[in-house]
Amino acid sequence: MLSTSSFRDLNKVCKALGLKQKKSKKGLLWIGYSPINKRYVRIAIHQHAEGRDLASGTFQSSLKQLGFSNTEEYKEFLNNS
Repeated sequence: MLSTSSFRDLNKVCKALGLKQKKSKKGLLWIGYSPINKRYVRIAIHQHAEGRDLASGTFQSSLKQLGFSNTEEYKEFLNNS
């Protein structure tokens, strides 16, 4: 079972969902409406974090924001995108 994800994978999912990437002072900001739950999403990713894993709490928060109901659904979307 996937308990966390890398920032690189989160970037890939955000891009596949059609969120807009905006440069910020410290990295990237993904903004827009998630097509899964039609809610506004704002996810920040630090510029030096791309190869690292997200903390499990941050990962769970990002899952909820993006509209995934569980980690398996996220993993399946990631593998198919």
